[in-house]
Amino acid sequence: MVSLRTAFAFGSASLVALAISAAARASPSCADLMPVSSQVSPRPLVPEDLVRLRDIGPVDPNQQYGGLFSVSPDGTHAAFQLRRADPVTNSYCLAMIVVDLRAGGKPVVVDRGGTFLRLRYDFRGKARFPSGFADPVTPRWSPDGKWLVFRKRDGAAVQLWRAVADGSASAPVTESRDDIDDFRISADGRSIVYASRPGFREASADIEREGLSGFHYDDRFAPSASTRPFVPVPVARLVTVVDIATSTTRPATIAEARLLDLPLMHEGNWSEARSAAGVQAFLQVPVSTLYPSRGRLAATIGGRVLACDAPECQDASFPWWAGDTVRFIRREGWAGGATAVYAWRPGASRVRLLYRTEDLLLNCVPTDGKLTCLREGATQPRRLERLDLRSGRREVVFEPNPEFADLRLGRVERLYLRNRFGIASFADLVLPVGYVPGRHYPFVVVQYTSRGFLRGGTGDDYPIQAFANRGFAVLSFDRPAIIGLKAAPDLIEIEKINLRDFVDRRSILDSLEVAVRTVIARGIADPARIGITGLSDGASTAGFALLHSRLFSAYAMSSCCWDTNLAMRVGPAAAREFYAMGYPKATDDSPAARAFWQEIALSPNAQNIRAPILVQVADDELLSALQSFTALRELDRPIDLFVFPDEHHVKWQPAHRLAVYARALDWFDFWLNGVAAPGREVEAGRWQRMRAGLAKDTKVTVQVPAEP
Repeated sequence: MVSLRTAFAFGSASLVALAISAAARASPSCADLMPVSSQVSPRPLVPEDLVRLRDIGPVDPNQQYGGLFSVSPDGTHAAFQLRRADPVTNSYCLAMIVVDLRAGGKPVVVDRGGTFLRLRYDFRGKARFPSGFADPVTPRWSPDGKWLVFRKRDGAAVQLWRAVADGSASAPVTESRDDIDDFRISADGRSIVYASRPGFREASADIEREGLSGFHYDDRFAPSASTRPFVPVPVARLVTVVDIATSTTRPATIAEARLLDLPLMHEGNWSEARSAAGVQAFLQVPVSTLYPSRGRLAATIGGRVLACDAPECQDASFPWWAGDTVRFIRREGWAGGATAVYAWRPGASRVRLLYRTEDLLLNCVPTDGKLTCLREGATQPRRLERLDLRSGRREVVFEPNPEFADLRLGRVERLYLRNRFGIASFADLVLPVGYVPGRHYPFVVVQYTSRGFLRGGTGDDYPIQAFANRGFAVLSFDRPAIIGLKAAPDLIEIEKINLRDFVDRRSILDSLEVAVRTVIARGIADPARIGITGLSDGASTAGFALLHSRLFSAYAMSSCCWDTNLAMRVGPAAAREFYAMGYPKATDDSPAARAFWQEIALSPNAQNIRAPILVQVADDELLSALQSFTALRELDRPIDLFVFPDEHHVKWQPAHRLAVYARALDWFDFWLNGVAAPGREVEAGRWQRMRAGLAKDTKVTVQVPAEP
């Protein structure tokens, strides 16, 4: 292994050799990782186009991420990891990119390769709970801006790598036995402070030894996610300092360890800012809140705290100074579907609107009087832009997917909704490609957020524009605000409120039905050919609709299902939480418990369920689907189940993503259009037998399309 220190000491010939070596390690399938301008005749979008999109950061748009890119100390360059999935090899192509933020600057590849890093988090008392989300890789700049450091797995553990900003060399700087979770570069640029959790490795080894005599079933278990116990929290963090010049390590001091907890504006993560005159702007965040990055804007001047009383300041985020005014970002508008930038002069009673958009802005960083952000639109995948707040002019700094402009897309229209509970929400109607007014189309609902680029819904399992190119109208539904959230910030109390007559589930379904009926009334959706999809909360909505709505003719779920075995499958610790929320215990057979499950559980209602259901789940969530699946199968109800190996709540493998996309398209084509897809004869034969069974059932209330 070549150290970066050694590479820097060598001459240019050695740097060329290092670059050749790095290129040789890159997979040939990664030759198209960097985008090339494209101008060809428009063509239909197919599922592969969405799977192979080049991405910066996690696909999920549900939260305001920080650290997806970072800006150099002088504000002239930005760095980020570029990722592209390859479904053929079921792998990812990765590169670290540096772009010049000044006009005409070109991107430079400073490092290639590595393994896709998946986010792991502590959840319900379990350490490093697995997920399929991308773990944000944050590059951090040296004080002089000549090199940068980032996390990368190119072996057993995640290490720190250092790359020259001009792309001339890159190499690892640590040899940690454990994954490095976070790091900071010292102010003088001579050392790096980093965090790992060796206790996790040690506890995992203890669990392995325990397995020789049998695992004790206790709070460490979450059967719906694993048949093995998890390492319990807390797991102590070890903070280490590595000297860049010598590669020697030592324990960090308390002051050095505190560096890891500092948010940084040039990475898009901050909650306060100091002006050139030393005035502090900050957010007054409520003690009890689920949104710690939002609060009331205030400033400290001459020892006095001046709070902004304008309504727009009550939910401010990311304040920064521009001269003597504080600028900030907030979500606003109908159901918070817009993003706006405001300016406030401390002491003033009003604020000034600078910019507003329904596009999604992520990881914004103030640079040279402008705002550099990752931006997505309904039909525009994520790209890096600079926004001039004075003129509103936008400049594309890096376009990862220029080929996307050559694809035929369905036109998008936003629908503004209000349900019978008085709660506002919205949905995006995507018309089929080649839409003809007056023609009724098969209609598919995708859930449960609709912000930014309309890709595949939450979990990215249902390809919206691929449906539109297949002749479907699509509703991308953004669920209304959680009812319990208005009354309590505590998760247990929130769910207690939500479970009273299942008010939150009824609120979501009512908003969804308002949207669907709107599209039916406009003569776009065929009321006899409507399907619904969902993952997680979206699957809960689909399952609730299965029992409480007559609008939907076919279902596809990526997680399944609410049922009476809930306590058993979530494990002892989570079961106690669910009991505290108000869910019945496994032994509770009272009339109240039976009435509870009758509202949301599938197996007690199996006799009355006749709509076809497609379930495509991760292997670690199979247990959650089996009770419902078995009950429905015993009664000859039309349900088909597919299980994807080495997957989690959100699927991460490109080949699996493509398979889920394609099967969902063909499933709805079969059930809503009566079309059997070529190459899917075995599955279509099974689906045909299900349809024949439905046709013989005199109790069927849904319309079954004719045979293909």
